[in-house]
Amino acid sequence: MPSQTAAAVLTRQFPSATLSYLLLDVPSGSILAERWPDIAQPIPIGSLIKPFTAMAWADTHRPFPEVVCHGTRDACWRPRGHGRMTLERAITQSCNAYFLALGRDIATSDANATLQLYELPPIASGDKARVLAGLYADWKVTPRALASAYLKLESDAARTRFDPLLEGMRRSASAGTARAIAVALPATQVLAKTGTAPCFHTPRATADGFTAVFFPAEEPRIFLLVRVHGVTGAESAAIAGQMLRALEVGEK
Repeated sequence: MPSQTAAAVLTRQFPSATLSYLLLDVPSGSILAERWPDIAQPIPIGSLIKPFTAMAWADTHRPFPEVVCHGTRDACWRPRGHGRMTLERAITQSCNAYFLALGRDIATSDANATLQLYELPPIASGDKARVLAGLYADWKVTPRALASAYLKLESDAARTRFDPLLEGMRRSASAGTARAIAVALPATQVLAKTGTAPCFHTPRATADGFTAVFFPAEEPRIFLLVRVHGVTGAESAAIAGQMLRALEVGEK
């Protein structure tokens, strides 16, 4: 879809000031459409860091563990917990307990080596596990840097056949935290990850919801990053799905 067409569709159909977005062409990395106030300002991204945490663990060449999530006592967002989690399921359900466990066992130097590959900011040793689980609001990145990092992440995961990560993102969009996308796009599979982070812009809300999504899942053509003011990541996925549906219709 030409950038002028994509921008026109999104401007016309999604005028809300509570919505910020970046739409990128995956093959070229060029921006097709953009509306993000203070786009140069670094922001917390919540659980959108978790795929990079998975990549940092994979870079150590160790098998991924299974972790039992007990819910609130393990700092997970789901009070009663997720039970026994693999990496794939932890990506699908965005399990905090799983990524806290990974973060505790990834050396700070290994984490920073991976983050540097994706041109993301380094982390400090004392904050390591919380940052890598998406629970530390003081670790921030600009939206454009985050979008560029996700493009490289998807390319690297496809090249190395990192199936648990890719399948976890696919299932997130069909049955996990981003499952609202499947309501808007029942016939198209995508790769998605949600995140919820504290809100630091005006007007202030308790949180902002994020969704990062590749469309379609196989050989993605576009990447969409959205932030919706005052909602959770799961709720922002519904808006992302509607936006992708509007773009899909606009191509026909």
